Amino acid sequence: MGRYLVTGITFGVFMAEALIHYNMGRAKEDRKMGREPHFEFPPPKELAKIAVITGTFSILSGVLINSLEKYTPPKV
Repeated sequence: MGRYLVTGITFGVFMAEALIHYNMGRAKEDRKMGREPHFEFPPPKELAKIAVITGTFSILSGVLINSLEKYTPPKV
């Protein structure tokens, strides 16, 4: 159960970060075009790509954390 929790939390945090970075890039373009920057979600295909990449790295992070916990002796 612990590794799924780590992976889920990591996915949530990484996905939020990815959406912030997406909107930072959009805001830069909006300013160049003379528009007011605002937060928006990417188009569905782009959002799916971001979610797949974020999910992959979240799973990798969960696996690495689980491996470290398994092979690193606890310090008392």
